[in-house]
Amino acid sequence: MNNDLFKGVLILVGLFLAVVVGSIALTDNGWQKVGCAGRAITSGVSLSNVASVCGF
Repeated sequence: MNNDLFKGVLILVGLFLAVVVGSIALTDNGWQKVGCAGRAITSGVSLSNVASVCGF
């Protein structure tokens, strides 16, 4: 794999993660909602019902 391509992919992944973490941190109770979604998914709640369970 080309080194420039690898660096570009890493930069894009880092930028995406920064935007996601920033948007979660800036919302009201963002971290609590992420925790609720994580617990719901690990408990076996289907992905289509996570929003109603966690009150999104």
